[in-house]
Amino acid sequence: MATIHQRDIVIFLGAGFSFDAGLPVMADFGPQSRVDFCQLEEHASKNEKFAAEMLVDAAKVFYAFQDVCRRSPTLTQEDVENLETVFCIAEAMKEAKLKPIILPDKAYMPDELIEKIQMWLWKIYQQCPLMNDKRKNTRKETYKDFFGLLSDLCIWKRTTVISTNYDLIFEYMSWENHTQCAYPFKNLSGGIDIISAGYGSIPYVGVNQYSPDVDVVLCKLHGSVNYFEDLSNIDDPKLFVARDLGDNRPIGKSYNFQNKPAIFAVDAIWKIRQDYGQSMTPAIIPPTYAKLAGKEWLKEVWKHALEAIGTANTILFIGYSMPPTDGFMHALIHAAFATRKRINSPNIFVVDPNPQVHQNYSKLFGASYRDIGHHTLEWALKTNALDRLLEIAI
Repeated sequence: MATIHQRDIVIFLGAGFSFDAGLPVMADFGPQSRVDFCQLEEHASKNEKFAAEMLVDAAKVFYAFQDVCRRSPTLTQEDVENLETVFCIAEAMKEAKLKPIILPDKAYMPDELIEKIQMWLWKIYQQCPLMNDKRKNTRKETYKDFFGLLSDLCIWKRTTVISTNYDLIFEYMSWENHTQCAYPFKNLSGGIDIISAGYGSIPYVGVNQYSPDVDVVLCKLHGSVNYFEDLSNIDDPKLFVARDLGDNRPIGKSYNFQNKPAIFAVDAIWKIRQDYGQSMTPAIIPPTYAKLAGKEWLKEVWKHALEAIGTANTILFIGYSMPPTDGFMHALIHAAFATRKRINSPNIFVVDPNPQVHQNYSKLFGASYRDIGHHTLEWALKTNALDRLLEIAI
């Protein structure tokens, strides 16, 4: 019977995987998130959502901190609009134990600043545009085709998915596809707490139900919008995971969440704080070298990811550019390859339309990299390029 150590296929998802769902990528987070900010301000002015004022405040702090970052002559305008850059700068200030950062409304300690950024990122990435049939910039059929292909090939139980994304697009599409998806927290000392973003109805994603028989194991390297930490105990923050569906009752002032994942309601964050305390904060982690410090649950995720890469025969990267500057990710891969028990090298496939991305992979993986062409996920499915490479995995 398969276990995570025997799974021989890894699918590695970057921001490009969620781009087809209509969510902003890291590089354009600043301008793309402002559309949601304007809508949220309107909610706050009309008192249409309990969480609106709190989230508007978080957004204003994020944008004000962008202005602080603009003071640096070493940063371009593109750098400042990049979520990863801004988040990492805030984390560097925290690790350096800097004095309060002066923003227009008040001074913020680095910890407070990061909490505000986490809250604003939660608002943007907790959305699931795929649920809204009126959204024209989503490609739900692409995701349906992708999940349908993997189901037809019967390879889920051989697969570990590793994701750098905060959103729940993969979990949601797994649920729609009747594919059991679980996080790898089985061996975490002290366990985790399951919480409700709505009213504790039927779960839509497996958490404590992890077992060798689960369809797919999902390792989220930077946290998730349904992960929360209680910052009242900052030295040893415990992980809380929300996984429930909605019922007939509204979540705060968010309506129409019957039989939909409750975490997608704007007022989910308000209800979580009402039920579990105001110190509950999204466990969204900056992509920095300091990210694993003091977070046992995150170390467990990275441990499983490293083991999965180290035992894989096939690794499929979708929408992750493998930038040379991401030293931590390179270190993960180097460590996984250095400790491989398999003699043979895995086949490395990349789905991305950018030729430079393919050059990055070719340079890193050498002969293991297999060039299947420069495709988007949608095009790779339409041209059967993805079918062919997965047939090699089987």
